[in-house]
Amino acid sequence: MTTQSDKPGLLFVFGEPGTLLSDAEFNDWYDNEHVPLRMAIPAFLSTSRWVAMDSARPRFLATYDLASTVVLEQAPYNTFASTRSPREADVIRRVQLLDRRTYVALEPEFPPVAGYDVCEPGSCLVTMQISIRPELEDELNRWYAEEHIELLSKVPGWRRSRRFVLQSAGPAKGTDAAAVAEKGAPPKYLAVHEWYSAASFETEEFKQATSTPWRMRMFESADVWDGRRWELMRTWSQEG
Repeated sequence: MTTQSDKPGLLFVFGEPGTLLSDAEFNDWYDNEHVPLRMAIPAFLSTSRWVAMDSARPRFLATYDLASTVVLEQAPYNTFASTRSPREADVIRRVQLLDRRTYVALEPEFPPVAGYDVCEPGSCLVTMQISIRPELEDELNRWYAEEHIELLSKVPGWRRSRRFVLQSAGPAKGTDAAAVAEKGAPPKYLAVHEWYSAASFETEEFKQATSTPWRMRMFESADVWDGRRWELMRTWSQEG
């Protein structure tokens, strides 16, 4: 029997450098110290960094695909906080926000587009965080499984769609950490959709997939329906 700890996981981290840390310094630290340290662990299967396509904040996102979330409880990962380099400690002191969530993959898993290469994810990512009343969760899951992702997969430029359920959140770090804590737990459900480009969002197929009666009923019933779009900055993979 498959347990939660056996399932693939996703480490999902929003980032905002703030006024005390330049974007250039933040990105250099992330790309050349923070991510390589984690990609040295085999259970970190891939990492992608994204920058917001909208004007909302946080402006940066990192997604880490995990063989299992158990890796986060084991050495060397669970020693990183106590063994930070002086540079990383200084970045953590000055950064405005690093908001970390851990997710577990939801079944069913949907196959990606034919020929999908994990080393080359779609250049555009849509993240959708949803909270809905418990009595509607089964219907939300059926909508995704029976209608929504099937329709998205027919849109020109679609690459891959995955769904996750929140396992844990935080603690956030940075000068805005207290404000994040006051908001409470993030939405329970997360969907991530990869696209070849943002041009897909202008197609009739996409407009149809996002305006069906079932989709609108779910949207109107949700407590939180928070979608954002991101542009790929860089990807690391154990396969590449």
